[in-house]
Amino acid sequence: MLDQDKYKKKEVTIRKTSDKHDTMNVYELARWMSLMEAVDIIDEKCAKLDLPEKNGSWVKPIAIQKYVDDRTEGMLFELTNQGKL
Repeated sequence: MLDQDKYKKKEVTIRKTSDKHDTMNVYELARWMSLMEAVDIIDEKCAKLDLPEKNGSWVKPIAIQKYVDDRTEGMLFELTNQGKL
């Protein structure tokens, strides 16, 4: 199990311009990346089921939240131990 508090304090630069730079802590980055991964999985499933873009059905937000919660530690591991930062 990773020490999540350690990664809540470590900052990474997300975007840098000549006048400012935006930072985010590694834990936050892992959660955002987990959310993007969840959206990609939903998109792939919709494409596989051949659902139109304007379909009225939706995915329950609680399921997405659970995915992000469950995936965050694995994403932290990938970011920190596989040289992606």
